[in-house]
Amino acid sequence: MILTTSDPVCIARDPASLEAEWSELARHRAHPTVFLTPDWIRTARAYDRREQITLSIAERRGIAALAREDDGTISFAGGELTDYQDIVAKPLDIPIVARKLAEWIAAQRTPRVRLEFVPEESGTLDAMSPVLTAAGYDVQVDRLVTAPRANLPESFEAYVQGLGKKERHELRRKLRRLETGRRVAFHFAGERERASLLDRFVALHRRSRGDKAEFMTAETERFFRDIARAMAARGWLRLGVLNVDGEDAAVLFAFAYEGTLALYNAAYNPELAALSVGIACHAYAVRGAIDEGLRVYDLLRGGEPYKYDLGGTDHWLLRLEASRP
Repeated sequence: MILTTSDPVCIARDPASLEAEWSELARHRAHPTVFLTPDWIRTARAYDRREQITLSIAERRGIAALAREDDGTISFAGGELTDYQDIVAKPLDIPIVARKLAEWIAAQRTPRVRLEFVPEESGTLDAMSPVLTAAGYDVQVDRLVTAPRANLPESFEAYVQGLGKKERHELRRKLRRLETGRRVAFHFAGERERASLLDRFVALHRRSRGDKAEFMTAETERFFRDIARAMAARGWLRLGVLNVDGEDAAVLFAFAYEGTLALYNAAYNPELAALSVGIACHAYAVRGAIDEGLRVYDLLRGGEPYKYDLGGTDHWLLRLEASRP
């Protein structure tokens, strides 16, 4: 449904009509991410039962993909499976686009606002907070979760050398142990392998223990298959597969977009945990990313220790909560 608004600065639009300029704005963010492309949002919205709103802001200088809950709460679109959420605008336009979005929210008399997983470095919430406060909202902004990432040098050896002494020693030890006396190979899969590797990825998840096994519900599996199809159509999907002695022991689900390899998910054979196939798969993926000319390995949401072992440094994601008293 296309909504109307009395504010000409924020115009609700059919998202399909904005895709070309949306794609360009996403590419020109300070830190481009696949999660803010129309391709990602379109797929994620198919799994989001909330009312969807797409705003063209400040004469198309920015776009906001939003969702409205039954109680009127406004959030960014994409849902829990979308690691980064934010407005889409060029860096210099972020302040004005963010302020205009906050003014629109206030003009709609939105009872509650919850914006999550917004990169701290973008400045979006810094610009929105005073506008909402001036409009009478109680506003709180907090760090929600970290999303570590590692800058990649020109060679894999330089990457390893750049790790801390302990992390460098441990990575080399684990790779040497895995490779000693075994046939080990890693590659990013081609189109013909995609279906079979997605089957393997799902199967490995369900062989895991605890939260990892419970995560892969039937609906989550459908989402992974749909998002893989959408990302592959743009050439962004990277399914990394680690084969050990003829068995696909680990599958990494990632995206290559604007110079960054973003690790979205991974699954490995729990029976091979002692061989550190999980961390090895990441290391080989880093080598593949460097060979491809990518310059950032984004480990996305969560502060798991292995991300720092791989050289990740914190980049915080924020949450804004605002409500009328």
